[in-house]
Amino acid sequence: MHNFIANAVTVAHKGGSRAVRQFDLEFNGDVLAVVGLEADGKTSLINALAGLVNYEGEFVLDGVPLSRKPSGDRVEAILEDYCLLEGKTVRENLAYPLKIRKMPYEEIVAAVDSAIIEYGLQPYADVKAKKLAENIKPYVAVARLALIPRELYLFDDILKVVKKEDKIYFLKKLMLLFERFKGMKIYATSHIGEARALADKIVVLYGGVIEQYGTYDELASHPLSVRVAEVIDPSVKFSLTILREIDNKLSARIKGIEVNFEEGSGDRLLSRNYIGREVQVAEYHVGDEVSYLLMDAETDKTIFKRTV
Repeated sequence: MHNFIANAVTVAHKGGSRAVRQFDLEFNGDVLAVVGLEADGKTSLINALAGLVNYEGEFVLDGVPLSRKPSGDRVEAILEDYCLLEGKTVRENLAYPLKIRKMPYEEIVAAVDSAIIEYGLQPYADVKAKKLAENIKPYVAVARLALIPRELYLFDDILKVVKKEDKIYFLKKLMLLFERFKGMKIYATSHIGEARALADKIVVLYGGVIEQYGTYDELASHPLSVRVAEVIDPSVKFSLTILREIDNKLSARIKGIEVNFEEGSGDRLLSRNYIGREVQVAEYHVGDEVSYLLMDAETDKTIFKRTV
């Protein structure tokens, strides 16, 4: 188990606007997932962790601050473009990090051949990276990463281009690989299913800010905002309604039907000031469980959740 701390980290775009704002976190575990959409800051966060962009604040892994520059043998990242040497073959790409570490030739050949077999890359071993299909490149990048031990491994939405039917297979490969890695893993993705399969805990980023942090079950059971609910249940659709109370039961019109919540629900409302006001409401699905979520219409924060 590893200890990872982020202290007041901010990452700015070139124009000055902040891609990541006040990122504070302490994580104890092996795999941390960061979930967000394209503009939510997950790529900027990964680039900062890799020492590829300037940032304010501090990252500390197992008591030692991370370097603010590409940090050699401590950290390795697979970015969205996979950082493959386009003019070299798959075999040469796998061998490259071993060659620069001056491993004996026989050991390099054995390690590369083993990785090619393990990741099913035999048909592509002598194909140049620039000619590879996009959904094959992640396999090459992960196979190369697995050859070099690190203290921290970073992954930036690496399955985005993998075909849907291949994702389950790839995730199983990653799960086995993560068990073998001694270093900590930070896995950024736009898909909650990947985060759920791989991570001990999940950070949901929205607009460069931590929207919620916890295990998948904690996030799914008690989403704190509209964004978190949308991450967990992409089908969720919020609409505006007036919240009422009759005999200590909350009542709201949902999809044209008046829904009465259970006895005592009025007492469990986050604030009784919401009664008679406009709120956001939606059906919320997690597995076979269906709930109703009531959200503050101005802040998008959860004020009440009732399981059907």
